[in-house]
Amino acid sequence: MRKGVKTYIFPQNLELMKFRLLLIGVFMASMTIQAQTSDLVGMLTKEMGISEKQAEGGAGSIFNMAKETMPKSDFGSLSDVVPDMSGLLGAVPGMGKKSMLGKATASLTGMPAVVSAFGKLGLKESHIQLMTPLLVNYVEDKGGKALSSMFMKSVMP
Repeated sequence: MRKGVKTYIFPQNLELMKFRLLLIGVFMASMTIQAQTSDLVGMLTKEMGISEKQAEGGAGSIFNMAKETMPKSDFGSLSDVVPDMSGLLGAVPGMGKKSMLGKATASLTGMPAVVSAFGKLGLKESHIQLMTPLLVNYVEDKGGKALSSMFMKSVMP
């Protein structure tokens, strides 16, 4: 910059700068959520020896069962401590399919839906017994004992 020359930020430049900062903020928040979700998925893959797809779909099916049984506000609290809950729920195989098989499996609820989803992921029922306590512990670490207790009651008979 030359001495004696003033630089002005014009309104149109200011709006462009604000927009760019907003995009950077959204991108950084997205990266943080992905990193946190990958922490959960990474823990499941490491502890259980399963793939990322299996971890995401399995966790999503268990969280979906909680969504069906927990009061809406409690599930909202659970969603607040589990990063990218909608992504995990979306990873459940057969959810929202339009085929005849999809309609039949979409009508399943509770544990039968979890068993069906695990089967489609190439997982056994015994994997449900392994994954559920891992998720309960994760929720307790992130959201406290009260929330993990509600979650556990909703997914464990």
